[in-house]
Amino acid sequence: MFFVQEPIKESLCLKDGPRCLSSSCQKDPECGGAAAEGGCGCPDSSGVTPAKRCAKQPYDPCSSSPCLHNATCSSAAGNLSFTCTCPAGYAGPTCETAASTCGSHFCGHGGTCLEEPGGPTCLCTEGYTGPSCETDIDECFSSPCLNGAVCRDQVRGYACYCVPGYQGKHCNLEVDECASDPCLNGATCLNLIGKYECVCPLEYTGINCELEIDECLSQPCLNGGICHDRLGGYNCSCPLGFLGDLCAVNIDECASQPCLNGGQCIDGINGYSCNCTGSGYMGLHCETLIPFCWFHPCLNNATCEDAVDSYICHCWPGYAGSHCETDINECSSNPCLHGSECVELSWSSWYGRIPELPSEFSYQRASGYVCNCHAGFTGIHCEEDIDECHMNPCQNGGTCENYLGNYTCHCLTGEEEGIYYGGWNCTEVLLGCVQHKCQNGGLCVPHFTDGQHRFSCICSNGYTGVHCETMTTLSFQGNGFLRVNSITTPVQDGFYNINLRFLTIQPTTFLFHRGDKSTFVKLELLNGYLHLSMQVNNNQSKAFLHIAQNVSDGEWHSVEVTIARAVTLKLLDSSCIEPCLSKATATIDSEQPMFTFQSTFLGGLPVGNRSDDSLLNIYNMHSAPSFVGCLQDIEIDLSIIIPENMSSDSSLNVKAGCTKKDWCEHHPCQNKGRCINLWLSYQCDCYRPYAEPNCATGKVLSDCRALYSKLCYCPSSAAGIFLSYNGGNKFTASPPSLHKHKLCIYKDGVNAAMLKNMPAVRTQAMLGEN
Repeated sequence: MFFVQEPIKESLCLKDGPRCLSSSCQKDPECGGAAAEGGCGCPDSSGVTPAKRCAKQPYDPCSSSPCLHNATCSSAAGNLSFTCTCPAGYAGPTCETAASTCGSHFCGHGGTCLEEPGGPTCLCTEGYTGPSCETDIDECFSSPCLNGAVCRDQVRGYACYCVPGYQGKHCNLEVDECASDPCLNGATCLNLIGKYECVCPLEYTGINCELEIDECLSQPCLNGGICHDRLGGYNCSCPLGFLGDLCAVNIDECASQPCLNGGQCIDGINGYSCNCTGSGYMGLHCETLIPFCWFHPCLNNATCEDAVDSYICHCWPGYAGSHCETDINECSSNPCLHGSECVELSWSSWYGRIPELPSEFSYQRASGYVCNCHAGFTGIHCEEDIDECHMNPCQNGGTCENYLGNYTCHCLTGEEEGIYYGGWNCTEVLLGCVQHKCQNGGLCVPHFTDGQHRFSCICSNGYTGVHCETMTTLSFQGNGFLRVNSITTPVQDGFYNINLRFLTIQPTTFLFHRGDKSTFVKLELLNGYLHLSMQVNNNQSKAFLHIAQNVSDGEWHSVEVTIARAVTLKLLDSSCIEPCLSKATATIDSEQPMFTFQSTFLGGLPVGNRSDDSLLNIYNMHSAPSFVGCLQDIEIDLSIIIPENMSSDSSLNVKAGCTKKDWCEHHPCQNKGRCINLWLSYQCDCYRPYAEPNCATGKVLSDCRALYSKLCYCPSSAAGIFLSYNGGNKFTASPPSLHKHKLCIYKDGVNAAMLKNMPAVRTQAMLGEN
């Protein structure tokens, strides 16, 4: 509830008193007095400062707490009035009046509401409490139930739930379980908390001693004796051979010594047995003399015949020995041919396994042998080769080749009606290349192996990999090298090889060096020819090989070097037969190359220290200039070298691929000059009188005057050779003293255009001849 107070006229002093609402005085301010204009001022008696006017403070109408009963006071706009928010049960401008709140539901659970000056009050019924009788009184709080009983609170009361053995409202009375005499057969009843216990006589058992004890339950009778129960005990009926209260005693039937001739008596249950071993007798009581053949001394189903003091074994054919213990080896002469297996007729485990033997073994037919022939052979001794091609096993155009013991079908290598055939008899449609394609011009070859369709790629030169996807070509730009460290041992002891293809126009250059300074093999081009040199242990063994065929023609060439007992250099060009194979013998320590040949340099040797004006390679040895060109399909000890495995610390001026440029593509040589494509540039071979670099400029004197067609006048001061024109394309050489009708070939030392290598006696030269 809200209330608005009448506005206060004075801004500093109250209406009904001399007190100021607020001020900045140290002591209470007063209205009037020393203050001017009837305002608030500090009294003269403050003792600190003279009376002065109080400083004005903002007026707060709620500062005097006008709202009663903890009501909330709120100032209105301008601080000229206030409003009271009354709590429940109060009303009025300042919440001074108590409101009637007794309704039909103010007091719960049947409580009576009473109007009081301070507000409504509830008179609660039994079992409830609280301002509105809302709380049920817990009568179990005082723990009225005894002896572990459970208390359950109820309206206006409680109930006790007793544990077994107790009773009463509060479970304080013990129950006597023996009152009903539950124990039988004279047993004593013991009353316990919540139960009873019967102490039975010896003959009875059970909860109430109602059961007679069966002494036979423990099976006291031994050795199969039968137990008979009786009151307070039992007795045993023993089987034959045993006696005693519990049938525990075994009667000893050997006491009468029934075994004869030293036989050993073994007592049993209601009987005995005689062990005649070693006595030479047999029978129930060892009473019968044993014959010699009784123990079957003859082996391999031989017949035993008793003699007076011994026996005789009669052997089946194929066996020998006093006991027929020896199987005569009929296969010792190796009668079966072509690797077939000889099987003796006495080998019983083989019967039923090979067709040459019956299904069952018999000692009567155990002498001799049979030959178990391999496929492709027949005859008693497998001496005849079966011609498997006679049955035409090869299908789809395949050709059959018969050989000892087998045949081979050579399937058509080409495509037959769009289908490739393979398999043992060329009957399998080959599908290996259907889903697999060889890259970079590789040829896919399908085949059928172990029941699986497979394929192989025959890669073009310069590529390798399952699908020919990996490039093997390297470009050497000069003054560089590639180092390869072999990580595997040779394929065979003492066998090493290097295969590679090369492309260059250098007549003299370095191809590879394998080994170190003392033991190495080196391949170079000298004047366009392959030259291989080998040294072992500082000249202890040397080999020099060469092939006299020019391979610096800018075309690809394949070379193979093998090192074993002999050193072999082979040029694998298709045009080569005998001249392209060079072979020499060199003694090689098998241990030394295995270590030194781990390192191979291709294209050149890395440069080391400086000596005089020359840079020496790391081995300080003479070698041809570094390689400029391309290498591909490099194979070292059957391991292919690919560019992607190169590292920066093992190569210099080497790039993947072949970057040979055709410098003659745009015809740089003029005046019909012939362009020679060098690797990093080009060279012009010019017709006279034109000269390099592009055959654009002639070498005749600039002041030579033309007299006739294609003739020049040469001054006498020129040092050169004069040619007179004879017609056609011929000239006659003459001394420089003759001046007329001569062609002057000027000689200036650097730009020499004179006839080269021309003998003094020669007087004629063809036009354009060098």
